[in-house]
Amino acid sequence: MENNFISLCSDTTFKYLLKKEETKNWILEIIKGKTGIDLNEFQLVDNESNTGNHIKDYRMDLVFEKENTIVIVEMTNSDKDADTVKNYQYLYRTQSRRFMVGEEYTDKRTILILLNHFKNRENPNLTDAHFTFNDSENNLFIKDIESYEIYLPNYKKTCYDNYNEIGRRLVLFNANSFEEMESITNDPSDLKIIKELRNLSMDEIFLTEYEKEKMQEKLVNSAYSQGMKEGVEQGIEQGNQESKIEIAKKMLEKGMNDEDIFEITGLRREEIIGEE
Repeated sequence: MENNFISLCSDTTFKYLLKKEETKNWILEIIKGKTGIDLNEFQLVDNESNTGNHIKDYRMDLVFEKENTIVIVEMTNSDKDADTVKNYQYLYRTQSRRFMVGEEYTDKRTILILLNHFKNRENPNLTDAHFTFNDSENNLFIKDIESYEIYLPNYKKTCYDNYNEIGRRLVLFNANSFEEMESITNDPSDLKIIKELRNLSMDEIFLTEYEKEKMQEKLVNSAYSQGMKEGVEQGIEQGNQESKIEIAKKMLEKGMNDEDIFEITGLRREEIIGEE
């Protein structure tokens, strides 16, 4: 039977791979290649090792620290303005909280790295961007806060032969099947990641969190498509009943544990499969 496909463009997948010792360097090399920042020199804050709480591990924030520099790494699928603003608000809040009242100023940098599964609205052909605060008229720059954005959809399979090793890895984020991924690369490091994804597709604990993330994305998109610009977070909890039932049925079809589905969706058994 065909395994469930596990996409690299998932926050749950991304955090799992970056947290696991055997796979984290594959992602860290991508980040270094696109930003010049070597996160091997940083400490993952409050997560020196697995906590043993799988749900907490899958949802943890990726915050790295080295001396006076903090780096926040996010995988984001939503191109909604509100969600983009939230990422930058997190950047600003993190930086502002680092200064105590009355403290003498010292250089402290906070950097946000976003891997976006959508295109830049102003420049749809953009693959990468580095944002800083500056006054171009007076040639003044503020380097305390900055961000890097990688626009994954612009790394396409059709031209992956033109990419270096890092570019080819980014092409894999757009794949829709394990077979497609294997047709793109024969590099041992890449194949190791694909093998790990195949293993995850049979891991019931991981699948529970992965499917929950996908369900939340669908509920948010459903809310936006109905013109609900406000209260989307509430919509994730309350949701559209019909959408929840439809998603729950698909989860059942994929063989997910019944009790996990009921817990994730908040639905009763009879609401999903009817009275027995």
